[in-house]
Amino acid sequence: MGNDNILIVQGKNGNKKFELHVTFQTSVGDLCAEIERETEIPIHCQRIIYNGRALNNHAEDMNKQLGTLGLKSPAKVLVLGKKADEEDENYKQMKKWEVSCDSLARQLNGFEKDLLEIERGFAPKPLIDNLPKTVKKINCLAEELMTILISLDELSFKENQKEARAKRKCIIDKIHLLHKKCDEMVLSAKQLQSGKS
Repeated sequence: MGNDNILIVQGKNGNKKFELHVTFQTSVGDLCAEIERETEIPIHCQRIIYNGRALNNHAEDMNKQLGTLGLKSPAKVLVLGKKADEEDENYKQMKKWEVSCDSLARQLNGFEKDLLEIERGFAPKPLIDNLPKTVKKINCLAEELMTILISLDELSFKENQKEARAKRKCIIDKIHLLHKKCDEMVLSAKQLQSGKS
């Protein structure tokens, strides 16, 4: 009975077949994200066909739950679309930078946890004593983010490389958010330093 809510989606894209286990409450947008992980076809390039009709025709379709669209388990879907500019050198470089951004984000999250511990008064003394080093490390991460941002800005694309342009915009937005987080964390760390001295 616990599996009554499981919806098995059997997908096909070209010669590639895959199977996803989701729920009937899963949104079309979440299904598209799962399909992107499985096929590497960006969400905005996908067209998901079930029983002859597209599930993701309009932006408002992305929030609809699969159960409300009449899908039955196992649901066979056809995924139309192609991987984004796979052979393009710029796109390959952007994928590397995206991985670098994710790594920098994880490092920032570690520093953020340390700062929260200090704010709450639960941090060990060595962590408090290392606040100046923490500020320096956060500033170094911010510089790395700026280097990636400058490199992204130097890329040029042809008119038909919409996927690559969208990928660049996505990474740039992520960098702006991370850079803002760096500034907030440095400010927080400096306030903690002045409070401890």
